[in-house]
Amino acid sequence: MAKLKLKQDGLRVREKPVDGKPIGQIYIADTIESLESLEDTARKVGVKDQWLRVRVSTGVEGYTAAWMLELEREAMTGAAQSTAAPLQQPPPTTPATPTAAPKVKPIALKPTMEGLRLREKPVDGNPIGQVGKNDFLISLESKEATQSKLGVKDQWLRVKTLYGMDAYTAAWYLAPYEGALPEVMAIPPALNLTGVNLDIYHPLGTPDPARLRGMGWVRFGYNVSAAQGSEDIDAAYNRYKPVLEKYARAGLKVLLVFTHQTYGEGKNEFWPWPSMTTDKWRALTARFADMVARIAKQYAGQNIVHALQIWNEMDAPMGAVASVPMPPSDYGYLLAETIKAVRRVDSVTPIISGGHTGGPQNGGNYARATLKAMHDGFRPDGLAFHPYGRGTKLGETYAPFGHIDDEMQAYLPILPGRPIWITEWGILDRDFDPNDAIMKYAGDFVSYMKMRYPGQVAAMIWYAWAMSMHNGYGLVGREDQPLEPLFSRFKAL
Repeated sequence: MAKLKLKQDGLRVREKPVDGKPIGQIYIADTIESLESLEDTARKVGVKDQWLRVRVSTGVEGYTAAWMLELEREAMTGAAQSTAAPLQQPPPTTPATPTAAPKVKPIALKPTMEGLRLREKPVDGNPIGQVGKNDFLISLESKEATQSKLGVKDQWLRVKTLYGMDAYTAAWYLAPYEGALPEVMAIPPALNLTGVNLDIYHPLGTPDPARLRGMGWVRFGYNVSAAQGSEDIDAAYNRYKPVLEKYARAGLKVLLVFTHQTYGEGKNEFWPWPSMTTDKWRALTARFADMVARIAKQYAGQNIVHALQIWNEMDAPMGAVASVPMPPSDYGYLLAETIKAVRRVDSVTPIISGGHTGGPQNGGNYARATLKAMHDGFRPDGLAFHPYGRGTKLGETYAPFGHIDDEMQAYLPILPGRPIWITEWGILDRDFDPNDAIMKYAGDFVSYMKMRYPGQVAAMIWYAWAMSMHNGYGLVGREDQPLEPLFSRFKAL
């Protein structure tokens, strides 16, 4: 049987080709085997409108879109050998050295305006994203066609974003770009999109990794300032590393969040937070970015930390209890400076924005203003948001603020082509609600997101593990007892 690799997370498996009933989904970490011959598999894989019968690691057998699959290297070699014509004579004793095809430099472009729309087709196509002056695009047309269209009114050009989104845009708002393109970080493949927020300072906040089996992510706030103003990153490293490592070695992906608790808390020159000015934010940024970079260097190359998040709920109303807000112009500067500092010591770990909490309109506007304020072309590798009070059915008890689609459709176009990170979600301030009602909400939410947005969500991290961790509805209670059926069923979502 040929082994296969997946190009897009969340690919559906159907009972029969094309319009068969969906019976499962495939994720990046899944093992996929073709149930067809090696020759037929090699003929179909990567070809539009071809369907292949497969078996996935869950045991599900069915048909899936062959054009979203790739053959693993060993299978490709076998296919080539099995379909090759027999040799009529022995090969030459000194084979010619193959000449590699010359690498073609992509035609890089930059928008000349903010808010340039990307469309599914030219002129009046459905808008699917926006880019601005700090973004980069790659032309998908020939060099001659591209040059003839740039800057010309009513000419449309087919392009792709650095994140892989294919679209059309107005060529008269584009200019050539000759510099080096920034690298785009790959999203680490997790066993599942689900995860939980943990806390090394909470008595229940570091459960045995075996209790989390079935989830993909754990998220920790990285608190260096626990001693009120401490800057001892070595002490923090010695405290955190053994804890983070046990989750990473158990197959979970680790996301670290850097906030005022990493640097800033207990520093009198920044207190109180509502009195911060742009000059003060600039001063804090220099020290914060340096500290985060030094922490990133401590973990680089160890496969312990898999993503970094910069700040938390920075778009909350001023004076918010659980976060330290700031204007988007100051956050854009902090985010860009931190990315720049980290990339000097770690070129591979994805860096994502703090979790937006302002909802589709205010949060979306804040995110766009942040990107506009980021200098030198820096961009996060993903946007995060916290959809508390949103669900899959209008009017349901746990969705007083509306449907999750409202937020997804607001945030997805802001960094076109990149998955969204939901770094906090769940139920707040409802400790005594029925456990099975919470489970139904959570189950509907995860199932809907996987089916509606395959490949567009990197993680969905529940807040929080234990009922007594601030005001979140936990998977375990205050005495560390599993809250069933939520505890077991959440891990199987």
